Order: sequence, then C-alpha cells, then structure tokens
Amino acid sequence: MMLTHGDWVTIVSCVLGSGATNVIVQHLLDWLEETRRREETPDGKACNCIIRHSALSMLKTVHRDAIARGWVPLDDLEEAQEIYDSYHTLGGNGAGTRIIHDLQTMDNYPSNQSE
Repeated sequence: MMLTHGDWVTIVSCVLGSGATNVIVQHLLDWLEETRRREETPDGKACNCIIRHSALSMLKTVHRDAIARGWVPLDDLEEAQEIYDSYHTLGGNGAGTRIIHDLQTMDNYPSNQSE
C-alpha cells in the first residue's frame, strides 16, 4: 500500500498536534544541557586540560622529528593535522597553530642533493 500526499499531511499533522515534537525537542535540550554541565565540572576541566596538553606534546614531537629530518612525510602531516584539529576544538592556544603552520610549509619529501 502506497501512502498518498494527503496521508502524509495527516500523519505529520497528527504528530505535530500531539505534542510529541515538544517532548523530543525538550529531551534533546535536556541532554545538551547535561553534557554542557558535565564538561564544566572540575573533573571535566581537568580531563580537557590533560588532553589538550597531550595533543600539544604530540604536535611538538612530530615537529621536532620533521625539523631533525629536514622534511615532513605526508602521513606525519596528516596525523599532525588530525591532532591539531582536536587540540583546537578543545580550546588550544596559538602554540599548536604555529606548529601546524610550520609543518604545512615544510617539504613533504627529502631534498635531492647532488654532489
């Protein structure tokens, strides 16, 4: 059996009129508020801080290895970008931004040195 346009209009009207939409939206808002409150607890802030500093440390390691090598492999650059994106989302400061920009400007292959 195929529903007609009129059947769909009736179904949508019944759902909207029943208050089910309000219940769903209120449940979603309550869930978002609880998530926000959990992140603002001292434990949540401490976890955020540790994760952010760990991400910065990983970026520094990739950067240090690239500087020593003189170039950054594409795999390392992709990994650094993923770490930076997470670091930035957690509110990391400009240190990670400077590192990722430096990595992005580096060569992705060793230079050919002819003698």
